[in-house]
Amino acid sequence: MVDNLNKRFLINEILVDFDSLSVQVGGSKRSIEVKHAELLRLLIINKGQVVTREVILNTVWPGTIVSDNSVSQLVVQLRKLLGDNPSDPKIIKTVPRLGYQCIAQIEKAPTLLEQIEEISRGRGVQFALIGFTVGLLVSVFTKFAVELWQSKTQQSYLSATRITSSPGAEVFIRFSSDGKYLAYSYLAEGADQFDLAVYDLETKITHTIKSSGYSEESASWSSDGNWLIYSRSDPFSCEVRALNIKGPVETWRLARDNLLDSCNSAQDSAPWLEYQAGHFITKAWDKYGAYLQSVHISIDDELMRVIGKKPLPFRDITHYQVKHQSLLYQSKEQGIYFSELNNLKQTENMTTRVSKQAYSAISQGRALGTVVVAKQNIELWESHDKQTLYSGFGTISELDVNAVASVSAHTEGVAEVNFYQLEINESVVSAQKQLTSPARMDLIATLSQDGASFIYASVGAENRNAQQFELWHKHAFMPTSSLLGTLPLGEVPALLLLSPSGDYLAVMSKSNKVFLVSAFTKEVKKIIDNFAQIANLHWSKDGKVLNYQAKLSQMQSWQRWQFNLSQGRSEQYMQSVVERELVLAERNLSFTDYQAQVRDYLVNKLDSQFDVEQLRVSLSLYQPAVYRDGVYFVLKRGHQLILYRYLTHESKLELIQPIGLHLYSGISELQVLSSYDGTKVIFNRINNYESDIVLLQY
Repeated sequence: MVDNLNKRFLINEILVDFDSLSVQVGGSKRSIEVKHAELLRLLIINKGQVVTREVILNTVWPGTIVSDNSVSQLVVQLRKLLGDNPSDPKIIKTVPRLGYQCIAQIEKAPTLLEQIEEISRGRGVQFALIGFTVGLLVSVFTKFAVELWQSKTQQSYLSATRITSSPGAEVFIRFSSDGKYLAYSYLAEGADQFDLAVYDLETKITHTIKSSGYSEESASWSSDGNWLIYSRSDPFSCEVRALNIKGPVETWRLARDNLLDSCNSAQDSAPWLEYQAGHFITKAWDKYGAYLQSVHISIDDELMRVIGKKPLPFRDITHYQVKHQSLLYQSKEQGIYFSELNNLKQTENMTTRVSKQAYSAISQGRALGTVVVAKQNIELWESHDKQTLYSGFGTISELDVNAVASVSAHTEGVAEVNFYQLEINESVVSAQKQLTSPARMDLIATLSQDGASFIYASVGAENRNAQQFELWHKHAFMPTSSLLGTLPLGEVPALLLLSPSGDYLAVMSKSNKVFLVSAFTKEVKKIIDNFAQIANLHWSKDGKVLNYQAKLSQMQSWQRWQFNLSQGRSEQYMQSVVERELVLAERNLSFTDYQAQVRDYLVNKLDSQFDVEQLRVSLSLYQPAVYRDGVYFVLKRGHQLILYRYLTHESKLELIQPIGLHLYSGISELQVLSSYDGTKVIFNRINNYESDIVLLQY
């Protein structure tokens, strides 16, 4: 056991300072939150012994009722902070069904004087001091030179304050125009709907504004600060409401609000952002997807009402923000753009591309023309310069910068996305069975035709602000999954395709590369590259050839190609070759217009039974599974997810069962899989999305 724990210690080679709440990992100093420090202190005190989850709950959250998952999340965050790998731990070891154990080497960190004394042994104190002084000067000069050289890209020091730390998600953040308040939505303990809260940056007090039993989301402010606009939904209805907040913040929960507009409970809630007096930009949906629209509103002392709406020429929108009379928006898979709002009639001619890459969060910076983007880190873009401002815990999903108060807010957290299985035989449905680890994020998968082999891609390590995906194989007759291989850093899978024999897996990435993975050697090999676009990827019936279409550039026409496994290379084949037309059940996401074909098929069959727009939005959230006799699909009602199937030959709709909740739209790559005969169904869903709000003071 270590004595005097209130001072500085070395854990393996990591310097921990409990007094200053900081750790130094690999030369990088990081702040450590109080709860992480309490957990680390508890593990160190009991070094070599198992600390149960109950002891951790009672120590870190004394007198507070929190979920057992809070312990798991705290351990995950602490491991990430210390750079400890749970599969090969050097600091914190998981003891299954018992708790956690500190296995690190703990020793007191030497002081500066002790370091000098160590150097001086056998050489004389005076000589050591001279050498130390010279070395210190050289180190300072070298450090100064390196920092000067890296001044364009190094991480800046900002004051970071975590303002929420409760189990569950705190999301939909938005500053008031003066920067005095931050509106956000949160999940209360055990709740399945969001409540609306406002954080006062001056008093550092949180006020719950709405807690109605509905879900209150995506609050935004009028520019004069007198109105708060938010969406309120349940499984059957959705409204946009305007809340009059002219009085003190303590009275806002009693303030009067009025119905402003209607919305669809299956759609993502969207903020209303004012770009000039009485004119707002928000997101809407039609049969082609999401687009931005301008809404004209009349405002008097007691009432807000919509006068007119106008669609804008911005489509496939994932994020958008209005500041400085300009619109910053991100288009799905197409990158980030700036557009001036002085004259909406000329928006198409006044748009500038900022980035080809898409990010999980974007915001306009404090200065005009600057952009702040985020994935794992927050970066400031100014002209051609990029500067890392902050490194977070988990994924940063939302971001808002307020220039008036020189402060930003972001949400950072961890989502568990896991796959579940149902077996359906003659209308008898089995209980849901979880197939993948609850501590991972499993986003995309494939299922063999007989349903025996299930392969999925799981987010592995984070490195240099890029994800690395692992490929795992689960066989129906095996109790556990086995690692099949790891994709190169930064390659994000768009499609997994198992060969008919199950011996090979083809992986198409979002960068239009194809990798081949052998089930025997577990070798991941890139086999198709240097194409601007790839489509219609599928195996031949004998599993010896991969067929696909490709473009050498976006301007050129499609060409037919084949990759022959025996020859180990691709070759173009003649257009005169007649290829068997694949039915919809034999196609996949790589086929041109596949998603639209499935969507239109279901909409045409079910337009009399469901609200069409609700169905379209649900199908964009969950990719349906087409099998031999029909289609499995998920319908989103409010936050509830319900699994249905449509039987083609019988023209019959069947409700299978509710499969869970979808509380937050930060992850949309969800899917349903089915065996060819439809008796085995697999789907993934988001579990235990945990996020906190962090303020950065500039």
